[in-house]
Amino acid sequence: MAITIRDVAKRAGVAPSTVSRVIADNPSISEKTKNKVRTVMKEMNYFPNIYAQGLASAHSKTFGLVLPLATDAFYQNPFFPTVLRGINFEMAKHDYSILLSVGLDDNQRRKHIEKIVNGKQVEGLIFLYASKNDPLLRFAQEVNCPAVVIGSPDNTKVHYVDNDNDLIGYQATTALIQQGCQRIAYIGGDMDQFFIADRHKGYERALKDHSLTYDPKHIYNDFAFLPNDGYNLAKDTLDLENIDGMVISDELVSEGIRAYLDTQDIQDIHTITFSAYQQGNTQWMNKNSYVNLNSHIIGSRAVDILFEALDPDQASTRFIHEYVDADLQAT
Repeated sequence: MAITIRDVAKRAGVAPSTVSRVIADNPSISEKTKNKVRTVMKEMNYFPNIYAQGLASAHSKTFGLVLPLATDAFYQNPFFPTVLRGINFEMAKHDYSILLSVGLDDNQRRKHIEKIVNGKQVEGLIFLYASKNDPLLRFAQEVNCPAVVIGSPDNTKVHYVDNDNDLIGYQATTALIQQGCQRIAYIGGDMDQFFIADRHKGYERALKDHSLTYDPKHIYNDFAFLPNDGYNLAKDTLDLENIDGMVISDELVSEGIRAYLDTQDIQDIHTITFSAYQQGNTQWMNKNSYVNLNSHIIGSRAVDILFEALDPDQASTRFIHEYVDADLQAT
């Protein structure tokens, strides 16, 4: 027979309501009583139904994690698991759980978000992406659900945390110029993605500041973020004879491009990309410059910001827009 709150209360010599308050960590209960009840819970191997407790207290101790539409690039890109590592680290400190929002298309995703928000299964949402006119973010705002976006959305009335992509695009391009590059290509991907467009702005600004010509023919977009795409881009599309440097916005694409350059023993084209984390002392690191995005810190800060938005003593009508510093690792 399953152990109940009444069983715990009887052994601890307290009322069932006191056990419920201990589970909810209610400040009206003394630490002595809390320790006593928790000891009994452990002895009896009793685990409270957190979901039911959340419904009763209006605190689910759960954040919803809103993923972008599932693609191969999402599941393979190191950025996302690195951000999740930071989210997990920070939420574990507060004994909070993560509920993934699921759906194969925008309609399914919207229905699931409505279900978990309106059903009070989550206290807030973390969006793992930023996109234009996002209907899911718009819904969260309409129902006043606290939310943090990882990325820079086209909406200032929301909390977000990101790298300063204009700045790091500028720094990456400048690093190539300092290595002697004069004909630098920008390998973007999808200019509808805010981080791609912002890094392009920094790239263009750096060329201008160093009196180098901006050539639209050296801008490459409209491909997926996978190594295969980078390899085929270098093999079939890039004008390798007329460029001596490349700013590559995605590290998986960079991996594919570098693989092709290596197969052709092309040594005189410098590349720089953007990595989710500090690379180890590997052959790859020794040959390639990159910008470390410190993506785990982005994940941690997203959680901190969401807790701040939930704190009635801290929350206000202001929205937190925060940039996490990135580190240039130039060879």
